Amino acid sequence: MDIRETHKRSWDILSDPTAISRIAGSFLYSEELTVKGRQSDNKAIIIETFGDSGQISVRFQQRSRISSDEKIILQRTLKNLLELNCRTIRRLNDFEFLMQAESVCIAKTNRKEERLRIKNDSVFATNIVYHPERFELNRHISPNVIRDILETFKDELKHPKFGEIYVGLFQSGQESKFEIVRKTKKIFYIQNTNNPGSYTEVLPQFVNYITYFGKNILSAIRRYKNESIISELILPLLYDKNDKDSFPKAYLWIRSAQEPILAEDLSELYALSEKIITTIQNSDSIKSTDRFDVIDISESGVKIRIRQKDILYNVYRNESLKFDLVFKGRPPIHMNAKICWRSIDRNGKLFLGLKFISDQDQLTSLRKLEYNLQSLRNRINSEKSNAAVVKIYRTSVPRRKKT
Repeated sequence: MDIRETHKRSWDILSDPTAISRIAGSFLYSEELTVKGRQSDNKAIIIETFGDSGQISVRFQQRSRISSDEKIILQRTLKNLLELNCRTIRRLNDFEFLMQAESVCIAKTNRKEERLRIKNDSVFATNIVYHPERFELNRHISPNVIRDILETFKDELKHPKFGEIYVGLFQSGQESKFEIVRKTKKIFYIQNTNNPGSYTEVLPQFVNYITYFGKNILSAIRRYKNESIISELILPLLYDKNDKDSFPKAYLWIRSAQEPILAEDLSELYALSEKIITTIQNSDSIKSTDRFDVIDISESGVKIRIRQKDILYNVYRNESLKFDLVFKGRPPIHMNAKICWRSIDRNGKLFLGLKFISDQDQLTSLRKLEYNLQSLRNRINSEKSNAAVVKIYRTSVPRRKKT
């Protein structure tokens, strides 16, 4: 028997298949089990055990997207909380799975803070502010973001030497030079369009013009001359330089008709591109003033349900968000919490398990939370007592016989 400690709670761990099979068959068989970290409404039942092998057949109340070899934790509170750690062997049908129960964890003590199930919207979350620590490069960047960038940097994009600096998105149907920059992640740079040497210079970070456009440099020189362009630069933005499969999403483009873009000018343009990238990444922040359901809550954390689509697929585990926690009839409490787990049910609702961040800045909020939770517990216990008295009173009154 092993022992582990998590979140200030000690556990006994059983890993012997025979012991696991006996617990599953004697105490958990046909009992309603909670699926940890998944849909809050989905429950599971062990419908068959297979000797002392530790293998069990599990039926879920709802269809579940579970893949082979996926880890599943089934919970049941008997005298103490019990967790059955399982690994999926194969799907039997839409609702049933064959699983290998690999260990049983038995909590030595109950959770320090009792979780309160919230009913009748007595507690809810609102004013969510979420800013991811990592920017998801695969997400679509909307033209609205680019318009905001143009407005934010409108002064810096009107360069005194080179004229207008453009910021745009890579799209299909553009000139071939844009597609080459996107695929190679290299910089298209013609320092002096009248100088053949600007087309033939080979540096690793720049597109070699001859490699992609052929050796007919004179036609390119004539074209630039007809367009009165002295220098051109296309600088790719927004890609992971360490990921060979990551392609840039946007670009910074200069077609200077006034002065050539010199090598010493590039550092200034790189700095501008980094500022633009940072601004786009910050635009990934999500704010919502909607009201979100609180499913359960304790002094250490809360479980909330979210329906809003822009939050649904854009929040990540182990990151943090800020929100207001509202107990009805009380002022909102400003909270900061870490996302411990997330799951989406078949109806497209997102469930987040949040752990309140305990730091100096949040001490006042945590004290207010403790006070409101204790008041809520007192009210719930009072309602239960009144309900019990009514029940006893009603059952003690003799029924009149019909005449």
